[in-house]
Formats: sequence, C-alpha cells, structure tokens
Amino acid sequence: MNSESPYIRDLLSTIDLEAEPLRLFVTGSGASARPQLVAAVHRRLIGREAVVVTADFTGDDRGPDTVLLIDNALDLDAAELAKVLETLRRTDISAVVATDMVDPRLADTAADFSASGAVLHLDRLRCSDIQALANGYGHSLAPDEASDLEFLSGGHFGALDAALRSLVRGRQTVDDALRGYFTRTVGALDARQREILHISSIVHNLAPDELELGGPSDAFDRALGTGLFAAQSPAIVESLAHPLGVGSERATLDRILGRRIDAGVLDIDTAVRLFDAGVRHPGIAHHFYEHAKRATPAAAADLYQRAAVIESPSAETMLHHAECAASRGDLDTAVSLTDSILGDQSAQDADLAVAVRISAAVSAVCGQIASGAELYAWLGPARADAESAFGAILLVASGRIDDATAMLAGTSGAPSPGSTGTGLLARGLMQSLTGPPPLALNTMSRALTLPRSPGASRFQADSPAAIVATALMHTGAHDRARDVLAKATPAHDTSSHLWARHQILAAWAALLAGSENPVADIPESALTASLGQRDTLFLLALEVGVARRFGDLEDVRRTWSRASGTLFECSVNLLDLLPICELWLAAVRLGDTEHVDHLIDEAQDLLRLLGDPPLWSSLFHWYGVQAAILGQSPADLLPHARALAESAKIHSYSAGLAEAGRQWLLVLQGTVSGDEIETAARTLNRIGHSWDAARLAGEAALRAPDTKSATTLLQLARYFRVNTPEPGSSREDANALPDSPLTEREHQISELVVLGLTYREIGERLYISAKTVEHHVARIKRKVGAQSRSELLVVLRSLTTQNRN
Repeated sequence: MNSESPYIRDLLSTIDLEAEPLRLFVTGSGASARPQLVAAVHRRLIGREAVVVTADFTGDDRGPDTVLLIDNALDLDAAELAKVLETLRRTDISAVVATDMVDPRLADTAADFSASGAVLHLDRLRCSDIQALANGYGHSLAPDEASDLEFLSGGHFGALDAALRSLVRGRQTVDDALRGYFTRTVGALDARQREILHISSIVHNLAPDELELGGPSDAFDRALGTGLFAAQSPAIVESLAHPLGVGSERATLDRILGRRIDAGVLDIDTAVRLFDAGVRHPGIAHHFYEHAKRATPAAAADLYQRAAVIESPSAETMLHHAECAASRGDLDTAVSLTDSILGDQSAQDADLAVAVRISAAVSAVCGQIASGAELYAWLGPARADAESAFGAILLVASGRIDDATAMLAGTSGAPSPGSTGTGLLARGLMQSLTGPPPLALNTMSRALTLPRSPGASRFQADSPAAIVATALMHTGAHDRARDVLAKATPAHDTSSHLWARHQILAAWAALLAGSENPVADIPESALTASLGQRDTLFLLALEVGVARRFGDLEDVRRTWSRASGTLFECSVNLLDLLPICELWLAAVRLGDTEHVDHLIDEAQDLLRLLGDPPLWSSLFHWYGVQAAILGQSPADLLPHARALAESAKIHSYSAGLAEAGRQWLLVLQGTVSGDEIETAARTLNRIGHSWDAARLAGEAALRAPDTKSATTLLQLARYFRVNTPEPGSSREDANALPDSPLTEREHQISELVVLGLTYREIGERLYISAKTVEHHVARIKRKVGAQSRSELLVVLRSLTTQNRN
C-alpha cells in the first residue's frame, strides 16, 4: 500500500509545487492534516532536488532552488519569527509557511500569500470526510460507523489515517491504532502542554486566567494548537490521564473548583470529572449533595456514592440515597443504607419511619410483603406517623388486621393530598375485608384522583394504580383495571420498577379478559428490565396462563418449567394471589402440584383468617373450581362452590361465579340443562370471564343428552372464544350467535377431517402438504374453542352441517 494517504494526495493535487516562486500558506491545528501535508510537501520538494531550508535562512544566501519551509510558525520565538517575517516580505522567495492559527503577527503574510500564491485552511475531519478517507483505502463506512469513528478519534486526521490503514491491513483493531497514535502524539509534547491539556479534558470551558501559568504567555495557545484541547474521546483522555499527585496540577484543579463554586458556575459534568480525576475538595461533596436533590434517581444515586467518599452523609441524605438506589433497582445499596439507620440507637423516629418504608418496599419488590409488614409491626404506630398508611397497606395484605387498624389510628399531623391519597388507599383495603366490594373499590379509586405530591414519588411497595388495578381484576373489571394502569403509567419513566410492573399487570388484565397473546403487547424494555422476584413471578405466571388457555400441553409444560422455580421464593399475600392461582392450575394440569400445594393451603388460611372477604376470595375460589375440574375431582370443587355461594349474598360477581360453579359441578356429575348452562355461561362472559364461559359451554356440550343441545352449546362456546371483546368494547351483543368463523379453505379441511381422512390424505386431495393441513387444523381448533380432539369433531360436524345447509 502506498505510504502516502489518498487524502493527502488529493490536497497536493490542488497545489502547484512547480510555481516560481512557490508561495504556500497552510493553517490548521494538530488535529487537521496540516502536519502530514507539510511533511508531504517537504518530501516532494526534496524529490525534485530543491533545497529546503527550515532554519537560519536569509535572503542573501538564497539559490534558485531554495525553499523556506516553516512547519509551525508559532513554534518560533519572537526573534526567529521577526527574522522570518522580514524575509517573507520579499515576493520572489519560495516559501511554505504553516501555522496552528493565523496569529495577528502572521496576518499580513497570509494576505500576501493569498494574492501571490495559495492559502489552505484545514480542519479536523467530519463524517463525510471520514467516509471519503475510508473509500480512498477501499473500505466503505456506513454513516453511523463514520460518526462513531469521528467521536473516538476526535476528528484527528493522523489518528483516523492510522486507524483506517490498520483496519484495511488487519494488523490492529481500530481502538488499538487510535490509542497508539495518541500515546505517541502526547508523548512528544512538553510537560506544560500535557498539564494544560489534561486539565482541559477535565474542566469545561477552561480559560487561560484560571491556570495562572506563570510561564511563557503562549503556552495556552500552543496547547490549543495541538487539537487535543478539551478532548472528550476516550482514547485521547486516556493518553492524557495520569495519577493526580500533590503537585501544581492538583493545586490548580482545587483552585479552579473553588473559584467556580464561589461564582456559582460549576456544572455537574465538570464536578464529576474533577472527582473522577482524584479531586476530593469538600466543596465538591456539597455540590453533589445539592444537585442530587434535583436529579433523576439514577443520576442522584451516582452523585451520592461519590459524595460519600469525601464527606459522611447525614441521615436525611442517606435515606434519599437509599430511595434513589432502590428506584433504579440497586436494592442491595438501598438496604445497606437503611440498615445503617435502623441499627442506629440515636436515630430520630422520623428517620426510622422512612428507613422502614424503603426497606419494607424493597421486601415487597422481592416478593416478601410479610417481611415488610413485620418491619412496620416493629416500628409501631407511634413512630410510624406520616408513614402509617404505607405500613397499613402491607399489614392488610399480610392479614395483620389488628396491627393495620392500630397503624391507621396512630396517624397524626396535617393531612396533604399525598398523605390523604395513601390513607384512602389503606382504608379502602380495610373496607375490602369487611364491606361490600363496590364500596371498597370506590374508596381505593378515589385515592387515584388526588393530585400528586412529592410523597407520591417516594419509593413504595407498590403504586396506588397497581393496587387498585389488582383489586379490580379480582372482581372481573378487567377493562377498568387497564384504564387505571394506562393513566398511571406515564407518571413513571422506564427506569422505574413501577413502569415495568404496570405493563405486566396490564397484560394480566388483558389475559383475564380473554386476550390470546397479551405478552406480545408488553414493551420489550419491560421484558428485559431487571425485575424483582415479585414482578418476575407475575411475568412468568402470565406466560403460563397464556399457554394454559391457548397453547397445547407442551406449551404449558415449557412455561411451567420456567415459572415453577419462582414458587420457592414466593410468599402468600392478598396482592400476589393471581400468579399463584394461575400456577396452581398449570400444576394440576401437569399432575405436578407438589411445589404449589403449600402455597394454596397458605392462601386458604389467609383468606379464612380474614373471613373469606368476597373481593379477594371469589376469584381464588373460582380458580379452585377450575382446579377441581382439571383434576376431575368433584369433591374438591364443593368447598370452593360453597364459599362462592356464601359470597354471592353480598357480591354479584361472586354470584355469577357461584352459579357457574354449581352448573359445572352438575356437568361433572352428568346432569346438563342446556338453558341453565347457557345462562351461566353468558353471565361468566358478562362479568369478564369469556374464556371460562367458552369452557363451561364446551364441557357441557360434550355431556349433553341430545345432539341439538350439544350443537347449541358448542356454537355458544365457539362464539365466546372467537368473539372475545377488545378492551372497552361492549358485551351486550352476546345474545346473537355469529356466522361461521372459518375461511373457505378451513371449511374444506373441516369436511375432510369429519370424514376421517388423515392429514396426508387431506393434503393429497387439496394439493398441500400434511404439515400445512396440521397448521390449518390447529388454527381451526383455536377458532372454535375446542379443548380436545373429540370436542373438535363435534364442533366441526355442527359447522360442516351448517355449511351444507
């Protein structure tokens, strides 16, 4: 490969080196191609046997082929520069003059060369220049690749040329080539330049007077001319960095820091770089603490960690640090900080209360609400004060009603929208145990209407929206639950643990409403987030629920194997019953209930301790009905049916489930009343259980005493499966049965399946593969809501008969 860069050759092509006299003036910092261009000109002149003089030149000893070449005019001292400028006034002299910048002393010379020769102004390379340079070496760079290379190189021509040569030759990585170039470049500078450049990479907008150089007046300008001043490229910063000792540079940085703090102009980025460079001035710790109060949780946590290295934080600062660390998912740091407060015998009650809230919330995120409730029980109402409502929520969820009642009674101080909202939520949860569910839901929902206050952004065990949505899902109000979550979600950025939780709970509401693939609606960032054990349990159980409803046995087995491990880390409480119940049904279907039985027993004990409150127990008992059906155990169904019947006295939702459970028990016992089954199934559909409605109708159809009843019930099952309403749509049109959902091709295949043909035989008749037939049949099965091959055949016989008529 030619050693001369194509970029330099292109520049040389614009210069007439044969001119008599040759007059060339080149400007550009060390980041530009100026040094390389001047060196190339020098080589060309030597090659044509010109005499190139770079020092001690006078006009008297000039020969016809002599050229004065000044590599960087600003490197000359005042006497040398004056001598050269005097010589350059002669217009018959050949000269090549290069400089970092057009110093006022060189202005006349630049003007003269512009009139009688050539002037080139060079700059660092941009994206398009980098792409052109790469093309010159036969390598194509995409715009984003060129942009990355521009940042890494700082636009330095020499670095880019070295990196692209290395890339083409394959001898070094681009990173290694850049580091090698900058290491050599910095190594050639004097100590004063390196010091100025190092400080400029740390301090934004560095001014000459801040340095108090006490040396040559041009030292700052010479550092500027290197093209390395205020560099941000990691390769450049790394080459400039060195351990910060106790010498002049450390004193300079301390002085700059103090002046900027006093003037109120220290920006946080510069402060962070000063710290990272080794500055440990007390003023910088105070700056970090003040800025952290206004920063995002992630940024604040980083600032608090830095500040604590310099100065011990106050209890208030430690708690805010813990809050920020927890919000960004750093639960270990949060607990470490709160433990230091909780273990301090001299800690104030208010600080202890905040530490308990944060630590208890971390426990909840980890799936251990009972541990958080235990912390509040230790704290007690007297010390909890403003944090009492948070404690009451966890205590209620854990079944500790007496402690929760005492906690709420101990609240004092002036109410605010934030504290009132949390108090309403806690009181609504208490009402959900003793009063009618609509009253409790009304109280909890009112907590969402109050304006947000600073307290609303504090790290909590759960968001008010998530708690209300969970309660709504336990009453079949799935659309309302999704609306609540949708309104609350924008209040939390994607780095918040609550943002991902809201997305997962919204998918749960969609699943319970009958959506076939709610996991697909969860943003990728929520699925890949660092979830706590609680939200991991909800997500994996959600996948199991989708597989159980819409997949085959292998799908259930696959998702169960991923989710079952979370049961070892699971604790039972009112707010986490949904995933436990869903995993219960999967375990029953797979005949693997060993790991879930104890949790179901704990859940029943908790609900029994609380008096089987309809709002929380109805859905649990409905899952119990489903478990008995899947396990083909009518005896196990009876206790759950009785509990639903008891709740039906005060809760219409429970009444609908109770009647459906009664009809299902009759079906299992061989008694099928088409009209009563249809009424129960339509009620299930109306109260938010369309998938269960389809199953009830389908199971009854298989045991119906006559073909007419079986056909009607199967059509009803198919309708509920195919016409699952989207969120917000009406269920009132459920009284009319739709036309066939199958396509013409699917009807053709259905006819042949009913005739008893194999997939291969069907494929031969329709000129498609057996595998394609299998895919069609799987899709037909989903559309008609069949749960087994025998059920599918009954449905298809009905549909194909209708199609012939």
